[in-house]
Amino acid sequence: MYQRKFWPALAIALALGACSDNNDNNGGGSTGEPEPPVEPTAKYSAELRRTEYGIPHIKAENWGSLGYGFGYAYSQDNFCVTMREIAQASGRWAELTGSNVDRDHLWRYLNGSKEEFKVNFFDSLPQRDRDLVTGFADGMNRYLDETGIDRLPEGENGCRGEPWVYSFDQLDLMMYLRKIALQASTDQGIVRDAILSVQGPPSMQVAAATLREVSPSLYQSLKTLGENIRPSEVGSNAIVAGGDATQSGAGLLLGNPHQPWNGSGRWYEAHLTIPGEYDVAGASLQGLPWIGIGFTKDLAWTHTVDYATRFTLYEVTLNPDNPMQYDYDGQWRDIESTNVSAQELQEDGSLVTVERTFYSTHYGLVLDLGGVDPAIGGWPTFAGTLITMRDANLDTGLRSLTQFVEKAQASDMEGYRHALRHIGNPVFHEFAADRHGGMYYGQISAVPHVTQAKLDACQTGIMGIVATVSTNAFTGLDGSRSECEWGEDADAPPGTNVYGLAAHPQILGRGVVGNSNNSYWLSDPKMPLEGFPVVFGWMGHEGNQQFMRTRITHKMIAERMAGTDGISATPLFDLETVKTMMYLNRVHAAEIVLDDVLEICDDFLDNPMAEFDAATGEALTETCAVLENWDRHADVESRGTQVFIEFWGGIRNTLGSQFQNVVVGDEFWAVDFDPTDPINTPRGIDTGIKANHDLVIEKLLRAHQRLTDAGVALDAPWGEVQFLERNDERVPIHGGMGQAGIFGAISSGLGEGGYRNPGSGNSYIQAVTWDGSECPIADTMLVHSQSVQPTSEHYADQSRLYARKEWVRFPFCEEEIQAAQIGETVILEEQ
Repeated sequence: MYQRKFWPALAIALALGACSDNNDNNGGGSTGEPEPPVEPTAKYSAELRRTEYGIPHIKAENWGSLGYGFGYAYSQDNFCVTMREIAQASGRWAELTGSNVDRDHLWRYLNGSKEEFKVNFFDSLPQRDRDLVTGFADGMNRYLDETGIDRLPEGENGCRGEPWVYSFDQLDLMMYLRKIALQASTDQGIVRDAILSVQGPPSMQVAAATLREVSPSLYQSLKTLGENIRPSEVGSNAIVAGGDATQSGAGLLLGNPHQPWNGSGRWYEAHLTIPGEYDVAGASLQGLPWIGIGFTKDLAWTHTVDYATRFTLYEVTLNPDNPMQYDYDGQWRDIESTNVSAQELQEDGSLVTVERTFYSTHYGLVLDLGGVDPAIGGWPTFAGTLITMRDANLDTGLRSLTQFVEKAQASDMEGYRHALRHIGNPVFHEFAADRHGGMYYGQISAVPHVTQAKLDACQTGIMGIVATVSTNAFTGLDGSRSECEWGEDADAPPGTNVYGLAAHPQILGRGVVGNSNNSYWLSDPKMPLEGFPVVFGWMGHEGNQQFMRTRITHKMIAERMAGTDGISATPLFDLETVKTMMYLNRVHAAEIVLDDVLEICDDFLDNPMAEFDAATGEALTETCAVLENWDRHADVESRGTQVFIEFWGGIRNTLGSQFQNVVVGDEFWAVDFDPTDPINTPRGIDTGIKANHDLVIEKLLRAHQRLTDAGVALDAPWGEVQFLERNDERVPIHGGMGQAGIFGAISSGLGEGGYRNPGSGNSYIQAVTWDGSECPIADTMLVHSQSVQPTSEHYADQSRLYARKEWVRFPFCEEEIQAAQIGETVILEEQ
């Protein structure tokens, strides 16, 4: 039975003030009045308050009630987002909608039956974690029961009347939490498709084969295979300053993840409290019952997406006489087959059972890479082999909740680092700062224990080719030799064969670090982390060219430390300077090439080519004039940002590295990349080479044409060109293309009328530090706002603040919450 009690904010304040030792009862004796009957103890009891911009503050006395209040509050804003994910993760999507039965099969294979999942996964969680997940699920279900399916939100992110809405339990929710942990491995698109492409063994014998010479077309297919794992615009920035790098001597943290603005990757702000045990604020991903990036009274943390290895492919040699066997140390091992069934809804409303067989070796599932190109082959490959995989994140989801709770319970950097021993982080670099002036960086995510020596010795056959052409985006090993199995660290979670905490690259100190999604190498350029195997970070590995965004991050850090950035003449960091840095919107690619581009423009216009007509000359003249007058920023008032974005996109299309997300070229750069000066190189365009002139003119004209075709004026203010549509309003969005070196990355493509409705980028931003008080000082911004519901007042309120480069002071201590509270205090109970 549900109960709800309302307390006006003033009544709560008066009640708190009345909690003292003073009373008129002379010891509290009986008044002679009959005592009211004692109400039965509630299964759940949680206090829910909201402050400005719809931020919920949930307080409870136990973990189940905390999850209950959080699940209910979250559902009021975004229930349908997570409901969709739960229906998919539980393997019921085809049963309810008639589509994607193959994915249902995969999740049913990975999770087993519900009872198997309970025994193998859910019951292995600590009781605290089980209570939190169960409470969150029950809180979401209470919202559904009270609202009703036919009164749920409508629209693109709604689910009113949808067949995939149903009451679910904690196991369904836990299946979704596990799915989140597998997004960079088994549930990554190319891997998932390769698993689902497996049709089983051939009916005939497998002809013995050896690795033949790879034709140019097959080589290109293998390159395409690697390209499919390269990064998108989803990423992050982090800057963490310890006491030696701040003006106050306290720690300071800037967290700037670039997450999707829709779907399960979107952020949701909250403050969760169990008095005396757990008190943390910040943001969680949709439907996760813990704070993912946040802060407490004593510390703050954030993450950046980490391109380390999450899984390895193993190439095994098939038995020529039996395609269901593979060689392992000279012995034939059997390939196992597992049949899985799922229900599929038919057009007439009936259900049919659909069967699928999955195949696995002792490493894991069998893959078919023939979908990339039939010439690669599947079972067998063109080399008479089979590809299988082992995923380091299969069980990470079981450790994530424990790790995130313990991080929030730490009071300093040593305590924070101790929480990381669980290796419960599937895909992120870790950053933290504390009030005592400590700071921490660590590449502490689930990484297969593959040493560089093992990698060098075991990357053979097809896997060696794929690793080479993809710069180790895919890591593959010889599966026929036991010496190519993953190793083991004594401090790693038992049975995982991932690297333990001590083996990872990390920095603990009082200086300053930063990262923008390249590897660990230059988190502190003054103290590079070196000597680690490539599995710890193939994207921008040691000695390799770095992202434009990485370079502008470290340039801004160096300038702030010296007080030469124009923000303040006082060196070192404080809260206001780091907030200003966040919104600077410098375009670093323009800082290092635009002068040369304009020189090439002037040279061409002074000496036009005969084959260019008058219209072409006019287009180039206009384009170059706009760029010359542009302020080289991506602010809402900047005029010409769109021209440079389109120009640089053209340069990247021609010279961009297929895997490392950087511009390369033997003759393009005036100063080539120098691993001893990686932040300042490469730079400038070699204007002495005619091909560079031709390329620049071609891409400038391409930019003009693309913008003209889209109906976008070349000199329109950026805020009129890039915007978020909320109901009938266009909210200007500053920031832009991360590959152009814009720190505040926004991912948006050019369409009719501009760059409308970015898909990802600056999302939840937090700048946190401390003074002498008990309360942390946290200025935050949720760029896409709190609710996905168009009817909510919190659908675009923070987006408008972001457009004006403003921040929200996050209320943490009790008096701050009371001052910022909106609406009534709600006591949620369930008997």
